[in-house]
Amino acid sequence: MKIFFKNMMTLLACLMFLVCSGCGIKAESDKNKVVYSVTDVTGTVIEFSEKPKRIVSMGIGSDEILLELVEPERIAALTYLADDAGISSVSVKAQVIKGRVQRNNLEAILSYAPDLVVVPDWDGIGFVGQLRSAGIKVYVNKTPNTMQEIKANIAELAAAVGEDEQGYLLQQQMDERLSAIWSKVGKIKPEQRKKIVALSFMGPMGIKGSSFDDMCHYANIINAVENLDIPRNAAFSEEQMLLLDPDIILVPSWDYSGTKNTGEFQRQIMTNEAYQGIKAIRNHQVVQVHDRYLYSTSQYAVNAVEELAAVSYPELY
Repeated sequence: MKIFFKNMMTLLACLMFLVCSGCGIKAESDKNKVVYSVTDVTGTVIEFSEKPKRIVSMGIGSDEILLELVEPERIAALTYLADDAGISSVSVKAQVIKGRVQRNNLEAILSYAPDLVVVPDWDGIGFVGQLRSAGIKVYVNKTPNTMQEIKANIAELAAAVGEDEQGYLLQQQMDERLSAIWSKVGKIKPEQRKKIVALSFMGPMGIKGSSFDDMCHYANIINAVENLDIPRNAAFSEEQMLLLDPDIILVPSWDYSGTKNTGEFQRQIMTNEAYQGIKAIRNHQVVQVHDRYLYSTSQYAVNAVEELAAVSYPELY
């Protein structure tokens, strides 16, 4: 009996070992199983065995989108610009996320042990390579120039973080808001549309195909520089401004360097002797909108359309 009992215990131990080993193999297999995959703007396929839980965002646009797509607990760090209310639409929401990253600081990014880093396509591809060499999943997202591209970007980021439904809802909200704006400004006849010139500290903005140009279409206003053959950030002559004779001149409300005075820039435009015959000057229409919306590459770009429509057609608002 003792020998039988001993053999039975040995057999039972072997069975338990096999069962436990099988569980370990299955757990390891599940961990490595690809649940979904996405392809970023560089054509790189990123595979996920689960939704990322320690996301690092390196662009203000992705900061704004991700804070609407996922719970704050899933975001390890945002870009340092997230706290700047002059350019960030999520400066208040961002307060619950403690981590911040500067551009191309590999050591700082790795300190957050990210399972996904979202990098805008204007950042250095070499740096993206460094991250990937460190074993980090990197999603490079396209910088959009139109509302349609913003919506596509939202869908793609939503797919990357495993939140397709939330991405669809965010797109739908954009469409609803744009439709509400058009229900007001769409009544404006072509010959009654206001003409606008938007100035940055570096020169006129809004060349054809730019995000500002697209915003003007949705706000039903004329982008005065749309068809001008001028390089990006080129100097703008007084003669050109006089020829355009805009109804509205848009001036900056924020400066990246923090060294320029936006109020003083506005005053200089208004008091420029050469401009006194321009409609915008005569009617005191040298105005500001929030640059955090005007330069947005997220759902908050709709806010810029709304503000542009409101300053152009205040009687409708």
